[in-house]
Amino acid sequence: MRPAQTHVLGSIISFFQLTAGILVHALTHLDALRRRPVMEVTFKQIYFTGIQALLPASFAAVAIGLTMETQLRALLGSGIELNVKMLKLVVLREFAPLFTAFIVLGRSGAAIASELAAMKVQGEIRGLYLMGIDPGEYLLVPRVVGCAVAVPVLIFYFQAIVAGMGPALASMIVEIDLGPYYQALFSSFTVQELLLSVTKNTCFGLVIAATACSSGIYVPPSRIWIPQAAELAVMRGFILLLTTDVLFALLTL
Repeated sequence: MRPAQTHVLGSIISFFQLTAGILVHALTHLDALRRRPVMEVTFKQIYFTGIQALLPASFAAVAIGLTMETQLRALLGSGIELNVKMLKLVVLREFAPLFTAFIVLGRSGAAIASELAAMKVQGEIRGLYLMGIDPGEYLLVPRVVGCAVAVPVLIFYFQAIVAGMGPALASMIVEIDLGPYYQALFSSFTVQELLLSVTKNTCFGLVIAATACSSGIYVPPSRIWIPQAAELAVMRGFILLLTTDVLFALLTL
C-alpha cells in the first residue's frame, strides 16, 4: 500500500475511533445531567437543534409532501393501496428522516463543530480542565443528549406534516379520496416499524452529535481550522448518516 493511501486509511480509522470514543464517553456519563449547569446546556441544545429548526423543516415538509403525493399519483394512478405503500416506504421511512437529518447536520452539526473548535483555539477547554471541570461532561454530554432527543422528535414532526398535509394539499390538484387514504395509511403502520423508526432516528441524532463534536475538538489549535471544522462535520456526517441508513435498510430486508 502506498504511503498516501496508508495516510488516508489511517485518518479514516482515527476519525472513527475518536467519534466512537466521544459517543461512548457521553453515553457512559449521563449522570452528569443531574448537575444544573449541564442540564441547562442540554436544554439550550434541544432548543437550538429542534425548536429553532421547526420553521425550515415545516416549509420543506409541506413542499416535499405536496410534490411527492402529486408525483406518486401521476406515476402510480389513483390506487390507494399502492400509493400508501410507496409513500410509507420511500418518503416516510427513507427520504423524510434523511432529509431532516441533513437539515440538522447543516445547522446544528456545523455550529457545534465551529463552537468547539473556537473553544479549543481560545483555550477555553483547557481552562475547564484547570478549574476541575470535566469537558467531556460539560461539553459533550449536553450536545449528544440534545441531538439524540431533538432529532427524533423533529423527524416525527416532519413525517407528520408530509403524511398529513401532503395528501390534503395534493387533493386540490389531483383527485384524492382523503378519508380512505388516511385510514389505509395509518392502519398500515405496525408497532415494530414504529420502534425501528424511533431507533434509527435516535441513531441519526447520535451520529450528528458525535461527528460534530469530534470534528470540532480534534482539530489543530489554529483559527483557520474553525470554519474547516464545520465543513468537516458536514462532510463526515453526510457519509455516516448515509451509512447508518443503509445499515438499517439491510436490517429490514
